Amino acid sequence: MDDLSIFPISASINQNGHLAVAGHDLAELANQYGTPLYLYDGATIRAQIERLNHLFKRYYPGEVVVAYASKAYLSLQFAKKLANWGIGLDVVSLGEIQIAQRAGFPPSVVHLHGNNKSEAELQAALDGGIQAIVVDNLEEVELLEKIAYRSQKRARIWLRITPDLSVDTHPHIQTAHLDSKFGLHLENGEAEQALQHCLSSPWMELSGLHTHLGSQIFDSEPYRMAIERVCEFAARNNYIPSEISPGGGWGVRYTPEDPNDDPEQWVRTLSGAVQEAAIRHDWPYPRLVLEPGRWLVARAGVAVYRVGNQKTTPAGAHLVSIDGGLADNPRVALYQARYTAKVVERPADPPTQTVRIVGKFCESGDVLIQQVNLPPMKRGDHLAIPASGAYQLSMASNYNYAARPAVLYLEEGRIEIFQQRERPEQSGWLAYSQENE
Repeated sequence: MDDLSIFPISASINQNGHLAVAGHDLAELANQYGTPLYLYDGATIRAQIERLNHLFKRYYPGEVVVAYASKAYLSLQFAKKLANWGIGLDVVSLGEIQIAQRAGFPPSVVHLHGNNKSEAELQAALDGGIQAIVVDNLEEVELLEKIAYRSQKRARIWLRITPDLSVDTHPHIQTAHLDSKFGLHLENGEAEQALQHCLSSPWMELSGLHTHLGSQIFDSEPYRMAIERVCEFAARNNYIPSEISPGGGWGVRYTPEDPNDDPEQWVRTLSGAVQEAAIRHDWPYPRLVLEPGRWLVARAGVAVYRVGNQKTTPAGAHLVSIDGGLADNPRVALYQARYTAKVVERPADPPTQTVRIVGKFCESGDVLIQQVNLPPMKRGDHLAIPASGAYQLSMASNYNYAARPAVLYLEEGRIEIFQQRERPEQSGWLAYSQENE
C-alpha cells in the first residue's frame, strides 16, 4: 500500500512512518508553513528535462530546444532555475514575458503564444527580440505588421497551424479540431492566406510553423498526422520551415490506473515524422522545438492539506473535508480531473475506508476526489495529493476571498520559498481599499 510511483522521484516513507519528499517530512513542513501547501521537487524536474534531452539525442539528428510551457506554473524564482537549466520558455502574456526577461532567459529561446495578444504584448515581444511571435489568426498578421512597421523592426514569427484533427482527451483541452478557437485552420484556407501574406511582407520573418493538439494525450499517432499535414501544407506552398514546433500535451499519470506516461513513444514519433518530411521534401532538418509544461512539472508537485470535519451522508458517502479545494485547484470542476491521495502520517497503512475528499468552498462541485480508499483519518491529519505541479496554482483564485497558498521548492537538505502564503488582507477588494485609504 506504499506505492509512490505518482509522487516525486525523491518521495519516501521516513523513519517516523511519514511521507517525505527530498528527505523533508511533509507533516513537519505542513506544521511549519501552514496548509494548503504546495511543494516542488527539484530532482523530479531535472530528471524530466534530462529524460527528454536524452531521447532527442537518440532519435533526432537535428537541433532540439525543450521550451517549458509556463502556463503550467510559473514564478520568478522558478523561472530563474529553468533558465539556469538551459531550457526555453513558452509565454502567453505580458507578465510572463517580463518574468522571462527578469529570470535571464536568452530571447532566442522564448516564444509568445495567444489567440488574442494585446498590442502591448506584441510590442514587448518585438522589442525583446524573442525567438518567435506565434501568429494565431489573420487579423493578428495585420496588427503585428503595423506594429513592426511603426517600430521599424522586423518581426520574427511562426504561424500556428490548426490541422483540424480531433484527439482523445477532454473537450476543454482539445485545441486542433475544426471548431477550435486557436490557430490558422487548414480546412478554410486561412493558413495558406497567412503564409503567403507573411512571405511577401518586408516586416515579417517567417522562421517556422507551430501546431498543438491539446493536453493529456497518450497516443503518439495524432502527432505524426499533424506533423505530416503541416509539412505537406508547407511543401504545397514552396515554403521550407527552419523551425517546427509540434507543441506539447503528452499526458501524465494522476492515478495508478492511468497509462504509462514515459515520453519515448512520443519523442520517437515526433522525431521520425519530422525526419521523414525533411527527406521527402529535400529540406534541411528543421530545428525542433518542443513545449512540455504539464509533463515537466506535474509529478514534481505535491499539494498538502489539513483534514477538518468528517461526516457520512444519508446516501452512505463518507465525506472528509480539507482546508483547500476549488480555489487552489479548479481542475476537477473544470474538466473532471481525477486524483489520488495519501495520508501523510500513515501512508503505508491499509486503506480500509472509502471516502470522498471535499473542499471548504461554498460550491457543491468543490469535490477534490470523488472516491478513494484511505486509512481512517482524524482532524489535524494531513493529506498529500500527488501530480499537483501543473495547472493548479496557475489557475488558483481568491474565491471566497481565500488566500493563495505557500509554495516551497525542495532539494535534499534545502528548502526555498517560491511563493509566500498570501495574507487575507492581500487579496481582493480589501487590498485595493487599503492601498487607496
